[in-house]
Amino acid sequence: MSYASYRVMTRMLWPIAVSVAALRTVTGSREWGERVGRTPRTAAGSVWLHAASVGEVAAVTPLARALAVRGPGVFLTVVTPTGRAVAARSLADLTVSFAPLDFVTAVRRTLRSVGPRALLLTETELWPNTIYESAAAGLPVGVVNGRLSEKSLRRYTMIGSPLKGVVSRLSFAACRSETDASHFRELGLAQSRVTVVGDRKFDKLAAPLNDRERAGLRSSLGIPADAPVVVFGSVRPKEESEVAAAAAAVVDGFPGSRVVIAPRHLERVEHVVRALAVRGVESTLRSARDGAGAGRATVVDTTGELARLYAVGSVAFVGGTLAPYGGHDPLEPAAQGVPVVVGRHTETCRDSALRLLSAGAAVEVAEDGELAGELIRFLSDANARGEAGANALKAVAAGRGATARTVGFLESIGVLDGASG
Repeated sequence: MSYASYRVMTRMLWPIAVSVAALRTVTGSREWGERVGRTPRTAAGSVWLHAASVGEVAAVTPLARALAVRGPGVFLTVVTPTGRAVAARSLADLTVSFAPLDFVTAVRRTLRSVGPRALLLTETELWPNTIYESAAAGLPVGVVNGRLSEKSLRRYTMIGSPLKGVVSRLSFAACRSETDASHFRELGLAQSRVTVVGDRKFDKLAAPLNDRERAGLRSSLGIPADAPVVVFGSVRPKEESEVAAAAAAVVDGFPGSRVVIAPRHLERVEHVVRALAVRGVESTLRSARDGAGAGRATVVDTTGELARLYAVGSVAFVGGTLAPYGGHDPLEPAAQGVPVVVGRHTETCRDSALRLLSAGAAVEVAEDGELAGELIRFLSDANARGEAGANALKAVAAGRGATARTVGFLESIGVLDGASG
């Protein structure tokens, strides 16, 4: 479908969108009002920053805060209800709204209401009418934390793509990697308007806990200060049996050792408890810990604290990688200076995994039964453990700074004013 056809189609569908919005508004929902361009009040001249869902909101949060301190404001739009809820909590001082649907009238309403100075789209959130209308209104329109795969590049440039005639209206791209940058240049962006800033996911990683904080966290888990600890994070159902076996091998092989196991989803807590019990490992729920629990294993039944819990580990396993789930973020334990073990299924976090593997901060286990052996090797070798932990901190530190580089780039091309005193 060409852009001209896409534009005609969305114009024809607009009355349906308005009708749905009217019905939803009657029921008290403001979501559809925002989706058809009835935006919340915001400061004139704000930067319009668009993210899609929870992951993009988390990645863009450091940039949103950096832009906000420069004034006059940030207008953050999202696509999903969960993304909006997370943004409203983590960026409560900003104006947060559902993004307008990619209809000409909805986009024009938003532009008139907000009067933004620029539109920053995150990653691959490229919407034809939104880009076209914003550029036609004179806004600089570009991509931040930009990523563009070879497959997406072919799709965007093929004859009949609604984006083929629109991507030329992008005026800049701040990209995660040189590969992404080269793909944006192939779309027609000028060399001077494309740069590599790195991935902002490093900037959202927590700083390493200090010794006092680590000691307090260990105490809250009932873990002695000198006990070896393995943290198993984001464990998925098909991994539970092997994780439980590895946990049993650790507690059997190292007197005084402890394991902390965090299933990816809370409904799996009881399954993990049973899997440990079958192997003779007594466990205690995190919510029941008062610093004096009896079990050698703690099963995490709370939310939102795994990134911190990694800090108590001597070594960490990151789940979703033993079975074909695609993997979860291995940077969180690395940011705490903890050596990382992953399986071979890291498709959705491959860049992060490769960074840690090449830095000597992580190891990959390729076959069933290898997990326990790798964990025990780390626990048995203080030098290897210390070296990998130091490499992890260096790898994360080297990745930080994408937010500052993005802001500097936006200043250099005139999208933002120079830094204020």
